[in-house]
Amino acid sequence: MFDLGFWEVLIICLIGLLVLGPERMARTVRVLGRWAGKARSSFNATRREVERELRVEEIRKAGESVRRDVEQTRRAFTGAEEHVERETREARRAARLRRAEESEGGKPRGADKEQDQ
Repeated sequence: MFDLGFWEVLIICLIGLLVLGPERMARTVRVLGRWAGKARSSFNATRREVERELRVEEIRKAGESVRRDVEQTRRAFTGAEEHVERETREARRAARLRRAEESEGGKPRGADKEQDQ
């Protein structure tokens, strides 16, 4: 964080020892260590919270993507269903016409033409 090397830390400790004395220096180092620990834990908690929010955002985006895919598939099935229904109606209509023609003359229309020739 502060990019301090060994010699810089050693000089700071020596100046602190000269200014504060050995008794107060030990207490000051403990207090500074406690503050550094609290700052580190606070930073880590914030980082975990941000990472969790990012995961939630990723999950939300994935869910939205799945929802879009499901909607596209539903539309495709609806279109296919309409096509199948239309084809089924046409096939039923053609079958009814064939049955009606066969019941009228006993044979389909095309059969009369074949016999005349």
